[in-house]
Amino acid sequence: MRNTFTLIFTIGLTTSIFAQNVVTYAGKASDDYENKYESASNLNPLESYFSSPEGICLDPSGNVYISEKNKIRLVTDKVHIRAGSPQRPSFSEGYKNGSGIQTTFRNPCGMVSDANGNIFIADVDNHCIRKIEKYVNLGNGQVVSTFAGAMPTPGLPGYGTSGSVDGVSTAARFNKPTDIAIDKYGNFYVTDYDNMTIRKISSTGRVTTLAGQALTEGFSDGTSGTSARFGTPWGVAIYNDNSIVVSDPWNTNIRKINIYSGETSTLAGPTTMADPIQVDGTLTDARFKSPKGITVVDGIIYVADQNTIRAIDEKNNTVTTFAGDVNKFEIIDGSGKSAAFTELSGLTTDNQGNLYATENSLLVASHVIRKITINNLAPLANFKASKTNALVNETITFEDISSGQEPTSRNWSFKPTTFNITNGDINSEKMSVTFSEAGFYEVSLQIANDFGTNTKTTKDYIAVSTTGNVERYNYSNLISVYPNPAQNYVTVQIDPSIAQEKPLVKLFNSNGVLIQKVNDYQFIDVSNMSPGVYFLTVECNSIHTAKKISIGYK
Repeated sequence: MRNTFTLIFTIGLTTSIFAQNVVTYAGKASDDYENKYESASNLNPLESYFSSPEGICLDPSGNVYISEKNKIRLVTDKVHIRAGSPQRPSFSEGYKNGSGIQTTFRNPCGMVSDANGNIFIADVDNHCIRKIEKYVNLGNGQVVSTFAGAMPTPGLPGYGTSGSVDGVSTAARFNKPTDIAIDKYGNFYVTDYDNMTIRKISSTGRVTTLAGQALTEGFSDGTSGTSARFGTPWGVAIYNDNSIVVSDPWNTNIRKINIYSGETSTLAGPTTMADPIQVDGTLTDARFKSPKGITVVDGIIYVADQNTIRAIDEKNNTVTTFAGDVNKFEIIDGSGKSAAFTELSGLTTDNQGNLYATENSLLVASHVIRKITINNLAPLANFKASKTNALVNETITFEDISSGQEPTSRNWSFKPTTFNITNGDINSEKMSVTFSEAGFYEVSLQIANDFGTNTKTTKDYIAVSTTGNVERYNYSNLISVYPNPAQNYVTVQIDPSIAQEKPLVKLFNSNGVLIQKVNDYQFIDVSNMSPGVYFLTVECNSIHTAKKISIGYK
């Protein structure tokens, strides 16, 4: 006889905490961003010097764009200058539209790609948003234009014009925009740093002030955009269909803003003035030092907080240090807190389980790009058995094969409780058990570590009989048995796609003894059977399954 294999997962409180493998993705460490820079293209990523890299994003083809001191670079298998002057950083700033390296920028920072591969850049000291046409090939120059904010002023040096004006496209004014995000409808969200506001640009180019009041610094949330106050909003990311998240370094916290009403709340960090320090804890207890770059992966908010990356899990009310050692300002590849960063700025994701971060410290050798692969640390319970069908009193060994960080506690349980442990104990990674009575046993494993608790329970996982011929069949919802429990008769309903194969139906008792082969499975007389648990199996070419039924119980 074979019994049904049914998986039932019982999920306990599990925090979505992750660790990472950190590697240097591009750049050679340097302490001289002015003189150690690249004026050439087609370089190996790890052999190329960057000059104060700030923003970073990926286009739909997976190409990585990096903004640095007055130019934009593209990383495919090589590093290429795609826009901005290749001259020495202090000599290369300007505001010129056009194609490729004939264009100029003035401290470009945050970037984002639209669905077509066009790149939009917060050109900080030109007080505008620039647009770079999508990448076609290396021989095809990418055209740069002004998407929103003032065009360059006439004459020399011809920089952009600051201000705080809502309007369409180049009629609008910004004051040192630092980051930009785009939602699925094509609307953009900009952190307007020196205006201390959050701006929204519609898909048609209309600029409005979503939250905050221009040139009014503060530390307050608000039920409307105009009542909220920011310190120095820096990074912005799409959180969900209704909200964005913004990093506010001056206020040392992370804000959440409704994209329709502008309603603003403090998601993580202090709601009143507090010392800038990196402390993990609940959303309200956590503290940040200098949060800048921000991105969201699977509902978890990642923040570049000076020399660490923090993970914010709103659902489970936690803020943790996801990567980096708070006590180190170095470039060290590694995993978890064994890795180290210098001064982080931009942060993005490729939506494939990886983060990319820019570093640009002026105090230690820096100016590199790091890649972080996210790995789950929270426990996910799982187990296996040496066999799943056995004789009474035959030894079966169970092994914990859970994933995540090493567990701090473990607990096995079995139902019914007619079992004996012959090796190990209920807290062991491996344990051996015998079952003293025939039947079908439920097995449960609960594990916990510093990042949460998880339980897996599998009903009818172990089939024990006096004959040893009990096997597990795969569960199928194509077969149903009713009534269950039954007293007088049982009907088996089989999906028409299976019924045409004329399946063989058998009825076994719980000891694995065949009671009868069923010809008319649409009406099985069980009125003369002793009360107990029985198994009804269905076999044909396309399916082998079993259903447990109780007979004779009221």
